[in-house]
Amino acid sequence: MQNDDFHSQLLRFGIDLGFLVSGFFGALILSIKKKKQKLSKQIMCITMGTICANFLTPLVLNFAPESLQDKGKYAVAFMMGYIGLKSLEELSDVISDYIKSKRPKTPTP
Repeated sequence: MQNDDFHSQLLRFGIDLGFLVSGFFGALILSIKKKKQKLSKQIMCITMGTICANFLTPLVLNFAPESLQDKGKYAVAFMMGYIGLKSLEELSDVISDYIKSKRPKTPTP
């Protein structure tokens, strides 16, 4: 009974453990694929991919066929973790490039 109470408490805050776990593994797989990242950036990216999966999966499922909503919802969460992480990495790169381009260049003697 306590397990159900814990799960329902998380759901009240919009957190679905199934989506979190599925999104975590989707983000983890993409993060493992990129070997040149620092550990701190990998942890941050995995966390962000997991959060994306949790909050984007219900939105995507809302537009999905009914058959996917029941049996494929965790596969969608996995993909949202992967896609969410990839999107955040791309967004981060664009912002970083923009900031670097706006810095004043120091002349070299």
